Amino acid sequence: MAKKKEKSAAKEEVTPVQDGEPEEADTGDDLSPEGYNLTGDFTADLNEIFKRSVVDPIPIRQRGTIASNPDVSDSGPITYITVDKMTSLRPALEVDPDDENKASIKGLFIKGWRVEMPLLTCLSYCVPSTLVTLSLWRCGLKRETLEALLPLLSKAPIKNLVLDDNPDCAAHFHILLTEECSITNLSLRGNGITCENLQLFSSALTHNKSIIKLSFHNNKIGDEGVITLAKSLRLNRTLLTLNLSNNMITAKGTKAISEVLTALTLSHEEIVARRKLVSESKAASSADEPPTTPGGRTKERPGSNSRSGSHTALDKKGKSGTSGKAGKKQDKIDKPSAKDGRKSDMGNKGSKEDKRKGSRLGTTDSKSKSKSKGAAGKKYQEEKEQETPQPETVEFQNPLIAANLSETDGKVVVPGNYALTCGNLNNNCIGNNGVSYLYKALHYQDNVTMRRGVKGLLRLTIKNNQLDLSSKHYVDLMELMTRRDPFYEHPLLEEDNSNATAAT
Repeated sequence: MAKKKEKSAAKEEVTPVQDGEPEEADTGDDLSPEGYNLTGDFTADLNEIFKRSVVDPIPIRQRGTIASNPDVSDSGPITYITVDKMTSLRPALEVDPDDENKASIKGLFIKGWRVEMPLLTCLSYCVPSTLVTLSLWRCGLKRETLEALLPLLSKAPIKNLVLDDNPDCAAHFHILLTEECSITNLSLRGNGITCENLQLFSSALTHNKSIIKLSFHNNKIGDEGVITLAKSLRLNRTLLTLNLSNNMITAKGTKAISEVLTALTLSHEEIVARRKLVSESKAASSADEPPTTPGGRTKERPGSNSRSGSHTALDKKGKSGTSGKAGKKQDKIDKPSAKDGRKSDMGNKGSKEDKRKGSRLGTTDSKSKSKSKGAAGKKYQEEKEQETPQPETVEFQNPLIAANLSETDGKVVVPGNYALTCGNLNNNCIGNNGVSYLYKALHYQDNVTMRRGVKGLLRLTIKNNQLDLSSKHYVDLMELMTRRDPFYEHPLLEEDNSNATAAT
């Protein structure tokens, strides 16, 4: 009897679905990360994508806070919080909430634990549009993980990217400098970057138009690496701040930087590139102009020398030899007499008054309409300006097609890099010769910028180097840089103070 019951139960479980009954939908595809609709809450969205991707969830906490021990009783105020000693070392995603939408985030920070491909894939699914800062400090990044970062960088307008202490990808940071790159602040500290690692990065930096601040602190660039970077600074006019502290730079490296800051002698390859750019610009300008006919007139509008038939007829009459007397008689016939004019004024007096009244009414109506239209137009213009975002990036002219070039001894010379405003050369091996190169370059910039109205290098720090602080070039350099500092205020002289007190 028991066997018969089991067989009947099995038959009931596998009974086929009848034609009139609806079949249950297969939800396997709907549970994929791609099919999830984001809600705008970063924590909820990421946890749901962790479930759908079969990835172990990672706790999310606000930056600067540590989860308290749940065993602590809340009886009475306390001045401390007891936490597990391993809490700060466990993997966690630290976030900065957005100012307007607290459910979203503007900063994401991962510190001290290895980041794998599945985590970056999950983050790319739910990255919010408000994310501006991404920090991956000591995360064991490799080339594969850098490539996995590209979809995330393309979806979010990340401006600040910190990739410090990731030496395994020292030679692959050029992958991030794509044409769609929106990074303005890139930090590559402590990655062990050498001169060989900078070859591809320097070539990518040459044509980059987004990075404004770049930090190579605590690497192994050396003089050869600085020479490689100086080649990219010949054409790059976007970078404003460059940090090269603690990179074993000597006078050879400072000489390469100084040459870029003054005037540039174009090489053969750069001259060829300049000719191509000039020809392309001329072709583009000629394409914008309207087409012309063989006679030199444009097809869109007739030339100024073409005349209508009435004008040509008058010209012919003028050329037919009419005498001066006939011309005077014709003028007298055409001009109305004074009497006729008075009679016409008397007869049309009422019509003139009506016209004046109508014109007054018309002017008042037009003024009121113009006022109403003007007010509405101003409101519409203000609303339009608020809705349309202002462009953040500024297009710089290519230095190869600069107008103020010169030719000396058969060589083409263009202005140097005056876009770089801040430089950091602390903790290097720069001696007195390196300081002399820097002083000559900045003295040249100071004279040129006063004439042309450009800024040039405004801040330079060279602390903790192998130089004599009492040397003439160093003292002159410090005086020059303090005067060029935009926040520098001229001190009051003691004589002025004494004269002011005496006058009072």
